[in-house]
Amino acid sequence: MFLVCLFFYLYINITTRKRHCSNRQIVSGNNMTTQPTHNISTERATDLLKDGQPLKNIYFDGELKIEVNDNWDKEVVFENCIVENFSAISQQFDKPIKLTNSHFKNCQFTFVYFLGGLTIENCTFDNYLDFQAGGHNKTGNPVIIINNDFKDFVNFFDCWYENEITFSNNKSTKGRTY
Repeated sequence: MFLVCLFFYLYINITTRKRHCSNRQIVSGNNMTTQPTHNISTERATDLLKDGQPLKNIYFDGELKIEVNDNWDKEVVFENCIVENFSAISQQFDKPIKLTNSHFKNCQFTFVYFLGGLTIENCTFDNYLDFQAGGHNKTGNPVIIINNDFKDFVNFFDCWYENEITFSNNKSTKGRTY
């Protein structure tokens, strides 16, 4: 009788757990809850960002750079993406930058001003991530960095944040500076 009860108990718990967790798939090696479904070229991703369109459910190889002489006046959104290489060096973003539920193999934000704010949530960064000599968010535009996995060093040296910053529940394997 004991074995029958134990079997029934295990069966109920396993089938119930599967039912409650079936809408969430953890992709190995990152925090993503679903796998991106569309492969696009780096050129197409760049065009979408230039048009102010979000990058959602995509993956691409190659290097995507934001390089403009003036301020970038479009919102930048990466949601549920796998990105080989993204950089925005010496840029000023007037609109929000939102990186959510994405995996960045290489990413750099050196000397970047996030005037419109920055949100990085539930992302994985495989390599060194540099924010040094940046920041500068304006009133009402917080910097929010939560629930991320930084697999290498994260550099915030000489950053100046003019408004609220939240940095919590992040895993940083090789350390960080503030």
